[in-house]
Parts: sequence; C-alpha cells; structure tokens
Amino acid sequence: MVTPFERFTVDHISTKLNQINTEILLSHPKPFPNVHLLSHYQFKKRFVEILPNGSIQGGLPRMITSLVDFSFIRSLVAHCYSPFGPPCYDPPSIFLIDLFRYLDGCLDANEILPILRDNDRGRAYRSYAGIALDRVPCEATLSNFRKRIGQSLYNEIFHVLVGIFKKLEMITFKILSHDGTLFPTWARYKGCTYFNQGCSHITVDDVIGKVKDRILYRLDHLIENSLGSECRVTTECPSSKFPQEIPKPKIELFSCRLAFSDGSPTTEQLNTAALFGLKEELEKEHLVINTLKSNVLGLDLETGALTIRCPKFPHDTDARIGVRRDPQNPDRKEKIFGYNAVLSTSVELHLHIELPVAVTNIAGNAEEGDMLIANRQQILHHHSSQVLIDIADAKYDAIKNYDYIREKGTIPIIDYNRRSEKLSKDDLKKRGYDENGWPFALCGLLCRPNGFDKDRGRVAFSCFKHCLALKFKALDDLQNRFDISSCPHLKNKTGFTKHMSIKDYPRLINEIPRGTKRYKDIKKLRSASERANSSIKVDLDILDKPRVLGIKRAGILVQLATIVLLLHRGFSFIAKITSLLRRFRQTHDPKLKQKLIRPHIAKSIQNLIQLE
Repeated sequence: MVTPFERFTVDHISTKLNQINTEILLSHPKPFPNVHLLSHYQFKKRFVEILPNGSIQGGLPRMITSLVDFSFIRSLVAHCYSPFGPPCYDPPSIFLIDLFRYLDGCLDANEILPILRDNDRGRAYRSYAGIALDRVPCEATLSNFRKRIGQSLYNEIFHVLVGIFKKLEMITFKILSHDGTLFPTWARYKGCTYFNQGCSHITVDDVIGKVKDRILYRLDHLIENSLGSECRVTTECPSSKFPQEIPKPKIELFSCRLAFSDGSPTTEQLNTAALFGLKEELEKEHLVINTLKSNVLGLDLETGALTIRCPKFPHDTDARIGVRRDPQNPDRKEKIFGYNAVLSTSVELHLHIELPVAVTNIAGNAEEGDMLIANRQQILHHHSSQVLIDIADAKYDAIKNYDYIREKGTIPIIDYNRRSEKLSKDDLKKRGYDENGWPFALCGLLCRPNGFDKDRGRVAFSCFKHCLALKFKALDDLQNRFDISSCPHLKNKTGFTKHMSIKDYPRLINEIPRGTKRYKDIKKLRSASERANSSIKVDLDILDKPRVLGIKRAGILVQLATIVLLLHRGFSFIAKITSLLRRFRQTHDPKLKQKLIRPHIAKSIQNLIQLE
C-alpha cells in the first residue's frame, strides 16, 4: 500500500535525520571553550523498537536521543563559558537531564537525580546524557545551568528543533493558532496590586518615640483605658503606582498590648520594655508589653527609625494577577497570580497533528494580544516561512495585529471584540450593518457576501433580490415598511450591492467575510492552541503548579515546557505511524487502512493553504 504517511515512519525519519544532524552541526561550528568536562555527551545512533501497541521500547528519551544529535547545544551556549573556568559539565548532558525528567514525568530534580545515581535504574539515562556514575550532578548544577544560559538560548534551542521538524515536512507554518495560558507562581498573592520594589524596605523615622509616648499615655490613664486595647503604629504606603482615584492604605508597623505580669516576664517582654525605655514604669505597675504583630526588619537605635517590609508585598515581584474563566464553572472568572505563556501552534491538517512553533512568556496582567507579533517575529527570524492564516481569539483584536498580519500577506481570523458597541436591532439598522459587517439593503433585509476584491481590499455584499422569494407573511411585513416595486436595484442581476472596505473597517471586515461557513470552519481550528496549552498543563503536568519564582525562571520553564511538548508530540506521531503501517501490512485491516489515508480537508480551506 502506498500511503502519504510512509515518509514518517522511523526508518524514513532516521535516514533523513542523518543528513539533518550533519547540516545543523555544520551551521553551529563555534567550539566549546572549556576542555575540562565532568561529562561528555556523544551522539550515538541506537536501534529504536516500536512495539505492536505503538509504545516505544525504552521510552521517548531513547527514541529522541537515538535520532537527534544535541551536540549543537555546545556551540549555542559556548559564549556563556570561559576557557579559564573550572571543570564543568557538558551542556548537552545537563539539558538532556531536564528533558528526561519532563518526558518521563519526574518533574522534580530531587526525583530524577536519585535515579541517575542508581547503578541499574539510571544506566540508560547516564548513557544517553554521557554522564559517569561517580559524576552525577546535583540540583544546584541543574539550576545554575538554566540561569547561565537563560530564556533566550533555550528559545534558540527550541527553534533549532522546530527547524528539524520543518525539514522532516511535519511543520509547514501555513496555519497558525495563537493562545495564552495562565499559570501560577510559587508565591502567594497578598492582596496588593500596586506594589513596587520600595515596599520591601520601608524606613519610618522615630517609631520608638511614638510607641513610647502612646504607652506612657495609657499608663497615665489606666482608669479610662482598658489594658486590652491595642497600640498600633502605622505609616502611609510609599508605592507610587496607585491611581489618583484610589487612596493609599495605611501599613501597620507594630502593634502591642499591655497586660498584667505574672511575676516572671519572658525574655521578649523584657527586651521590648528595654527597647522603648519603659522598664521602670512597667515594673512599677506590674505590667508587660505583649507584641501582637511586627513587620520590622531592622532598627536604628540612635534615631529610633524602623525598617519594615510591607505585609502585602509578595515574594515574587514579577508576577501579576491574570484573569481567566474558571475551568470548573465557565460562568465565573478565576484570578491567577503568576504568568502567561503565549503559544503559537502550527496546525498541520494533512497530518492531523499540531506542533508548537513559537512561545513568549509575560506577566499575568500583561497584554496577551501584543505577543502575536512577537511570536510571528520569532518564526520569521528563525525559519523565514510564509504563514497563510493566523487564528486568534478576541484578546488579539487590535489594529496593529491586523496591519502586521496583512503586511506579511496573511489572512487574519481573529474574533471580533465588540467592546462597548450597541448591538440592539434598532442600533444595527441605524448604523447600516450587523455585528459581522454585513450591510442592510434599502428595504432592511440583510445582504450577503458576494466576493472579495483583493486589489481594492474590499468585500462586495448583495441582497440577491431575496425579497422576491419571501413567504406571504414575511412579504406583507416587508411591504408595510418598504415599497418593493419602487426599489431601483431590482433591475440589477444581484439586486442592491454595497462594498465594505478593509481600510474603513480594518477590524470588522475581513478577506474571508465573518459569519460565512468558510470563516467558521477555519475559526474552529483555534482549539489547536487550547489543546497545546492543556497538554503542557494536564498531560505533561509542567505548568500546572510549578515551583518557580521570578519572570526569568518562569520564562525558562515555559521554553522547556514547549520543547518537551514539541518533541513529545512529534516523535509520538512517528511511533504511531510506524506501528499503524506495520500492523496494516500484517493484518490488512480496513480500519487501519482508513487511518493511513490523508485526513479530509474542506476544499475551501485546502484552496487557501495550497497544499500540494
């Protein structure tokens, strides 16, 4: 049987990768400066056995390292190392350890490192990564390696791998779907949205004197003042990020309460009394000071100034609040304190796979729509491929996105953000077109698309004299509002015609008119990004609740997660096709034959993406 999937079996892919690996090494010739290595990665082709059930003997780590040569990583990160530094681990070795722990579900370094140190269980991992049993790295080595090369170099590695799948004809970039996914930071949100770096060290002058005066006042008025009342010292929030209409809150520095002594005060009570110079006065009244709350970091005994940390200041100052729909209840919104991974996925309809091709990480409250251009720039810089269709939701509905996409010769399929538009029936009639940009004829009936003029950048809409085909009741209602016989457009073949220009309505009018079947069919492909985001969170369990602080570390994790998703989906597809083809040749099962036929693609989409 001749099948278009024949070229995606392990045997064919292995043959192609021999040449691709060589081309990649030749394009990355920079030598690694440090010759004293604690490990030594060396690419070795191994036999890859695909079992009858489609699984891989030895798992994905064996298949990936047996087909892809990761030696190019040395050249990419060479400028991060010094020739005079101490002995270091071979960069591909450390990279592969991180890759293995995500591919095999060991998400914590503390889980994979004991496996590497085990003589039997870690033998395969050590062999793939080029690490000796007595030189297994520690968790700090893995962490320092990620910090050393940073997010940008992980992105370079990712795009080298994307280029491999492009050469294998598994990525065409013809249809891109863009979407972001929020994930939490490993820090708790403490209730302030307008914090800045100054909130971590706030200095307040003469606090000791203020507290002393308040306690002395209470001691002089013990009859009027209950011992149980709190003594609080506050200061104004120093943040400059608060909007003018929102008053700044008060920050509590210190709070205490007077209480009767049991005759043996604690060390803390004695020190507190000495600090405020009230030891004799308190002993005279048989009282002590009980500290209730303190945000004090430092104290200047000469000036009496205190340095505090705002209790609402989070440990991750880069994270922000992002809002999404609650997965358990779509009618409710859920707040996530963390980051947003914006993923661009190439939808390969002819293979029925979806592979990530670009990714950017931003704070949770940043404008996700701005990242479409950033991701497209990544693809343009690394792959110079022509994208034909960009699909995104309403967060990306911005003039600059439409301008960029059309400038590159691509068709935008972006959900229209209606914002504050009035969409009642009367308002639509008054403005002359509906929510999809379809105009109304003179009689009030809605016109239909009648072709796109590429040269003039406009869509033609015609009524097609639909009034003449109406039923009796509908026709009577129409005639009561408009005299059909007086319509000057009845003599035209298509009736009333109006042109809607993209220049006049750049967000509303599209090359493929909104509301048409073709538009809806293409729009459905946006779920590819949602599946990719779900795979990173649920299937691979990388971005669900990661142990990560700071936007730099979060960005590195996002790049790693996208690399894992790309390799996992790509090589799982190769294993699946290999297994299906072998089983079909053994059994000639018609059900298997159906799976090996190229998926059906609607002609309206096939003509657009120009599949060969």
